[in-house]
Amino acid sequence: MDKSKKSALTGSDKLMGIFLIIVVSLIPFVCKLNAVSISAEEYGVIRSAQAVNDIFSYCKSVFILTMGVIITVFMAFQILSEDGFTINFKSKPVIMAGILLFLSLLSCLFSSEKQTAFFGVSERYEGLFVWVCYMVFMIVAMAFSSERKRFDFLMWGFVLSAVLLGGVGILQFFGYNIFSTEWFSKLVMGSKYSGSPMRIKFDSVFATLYNPNCAGMYFGMMFSFFAVLAVLMPLKSRLKWLFAVLAAVLCLCVVGSDSVGGLLGVVLGIGFSAAVCTIYYIFVRKSKKTAAAALCVIAAGVVGLIVFLNSNAVIVQKINIIYNAVKNGEGLDYTASFYEDVKIDGMKGIIVTKDGEFAVDYAGEASQLMHNGRVLEPVSEEVNENGRSYVYNESGVRWTMLIKSDDDGEYAEIKGADAQGTETSFIFGEYEGRLVFMDKFKNPVDIDTPAESVGFEGIERLGSNRGYIWSRSIPLLKKNIIIGAGADNFVFEFPQNDVISKLRFLGNPYVIVDKPHNMFLQTGINTGVLSLAVMLALFALYFVTAVRSVMRGGSQSLTAIRLAFLAGITAYMAAGLTTDSVVSVAPVFWTMLGAGFGVNMIDEGAEQDQ
Repeated sequence: MDKSKKSALTGSDKLMGIFLIIVVSLIPFVCKLNAVSISAEEYGVIRSAQAVNDIFSYCKSVFILTMGVIITVFMAFQILSEDGFTINFKSKPVIMAGILLFLSLLSCLFSSEKQTAFFGVSERYEGLFVWVCYMVFMIVAMAFSSERKRFDFLMWGFVLSAVLLGGVGILQFFGYNIFSTEWFSKLVMGSKYSGSPMRIKFDSVFATLYNPNCAGMYFGMMFSFFAVLAVLMPLKSRLKWLFAVLAAVLCLCVVGSDSVGGLLGVVLGIGFSAAVCTIYYIFVRKSKKTAAAALCVIAAGVVGLIVFLNSNAVIVQKINIIYNAVKNGEGLDYTASFYEDVKIDGMKGIIVTKDGEFAVDYAGEASQLMHNGRVLEPVSEEVNENGRSYVYNESGVRWTMLIKSDDDGEYAEIKGADAQGTETSFIFGEYEGRLVFMDKFKNPVDIDTPAESVGFEGIERLGSNRGYIWSRSIPLLKKNIIIGAGADNFVFEFPQNDVISKLRFLGNPYVIVDKPHNMFLQTGINTGVLSLAVMLALFALYFVTAVRSVMRGGSQSLTAIRLAFLAGITAYMAAGLTTDSVVSVAPVFWTMLGAGFGVNMIDEGAEQDQ
């Protein structure tokens, strides 16, 4: 980042650069408690409350929309006034982004849940309007970064992002969670602060990024980016040591997130970049010594990372489970909880557990709870406005049977609470003169017909139950070939009434699956397989242009930057195999992708190393 070149920036360049810096640094960092109302499309379908308390997603989505509008308007005035850089609307990335948005728009217009498609589902808020902003960030960042002096300015945005998020993450890595402090709780909760610090139940590093998986995705991308810069930037560059420090901090954050997806991203991102780097220095620069030195440094880093990972029991356990599952399906064919199955036998609702069968012999208020055919005597009984409630203690579980009659009809809700206080509910009720199992909204559920599935049989619990979710998500692709379900509408497409499988593999028949834990499945289902193909083509185009630009040559610093972007972008895409696109991380990625396209366009000729 050359000072003389920075001074050549125009005022409009600097202002646009500041806007992009806000996108990559402040949006992931911001978090604020908001009570967000539930839409009519969600209420009574996937949500039973009128509002949700959101800390990590809603405020970020508002920030994304705000910056998207500001950048779009500013860019439009700049183009019309012919003041500053412009956008080549005929370039392939811009055309592909336009096609992707067009297909997304069609999916939203034909969606049965249009409000969700445009504005996003609760606790995610990644609807069409947010996706439009992602494309704006990419296109503008590409045009902005196509000249070195502007890119050097934007580079400080990635540095600031790493400093802010890495700072929070490294504190969590060493056991100091700022969310548990009074001052930060007051800042996040505002007027809703009640005197007690927030309790966010994550034992792993999550920074301000929604959950540890999202943190792994972000830190894997940013570590790969800065690690390659630290290795390949010229020794005379003072920034090399800043990049090395940031890489060290980000590495600890990746490991601390316990995210296998993040680590997969690091391995593939740095590995791919190292391969391209080796080919460049051997065949283009014809410097085998430099290639060998770079490979030695990268190899040393990989060995150090592996040694460090082996000290992380959580990651080692996850990797062993995945290895055994892929090899021979070991250890993943058992149920995830004390409860194993649900059956209906006449007027008996049967809950199969690891300690035999618990059954409600349904007869309205005269219903009885039985264990292996033995009628249980309640330890307490209560009658109130909610109905008649009975409490039992059996098999180390505190059982509650609530008999209730309301506008939804008459039903019995059986609730079991284990020694850790985890509650699991089962609702049985009469429907058309027969006993049925009901969803949490008191609608009858067909428990005899499982949802369609593809693959992962016997290893449904692979990757924290991702095998189950993927096996039920893949069949959804064939009904969303050209027109998808609508942006952020996966939750409405997933077979939420697959209660028996949910009980077996997720431990709760009523848990709502709102994401596929795979960015590519997420895109194919939400906006269509065709839009997924366009997105993959966009990624492929970047890889081709990145490799070509590296092989074209240039200064050592520019080559290092191009390889760093290649590593970071690859890491994010690889992490996307096990993680979803979220508003906490996606703005950084799409800006990085745009900047990656931009630096590939820089033509330095015989420029000297900076």
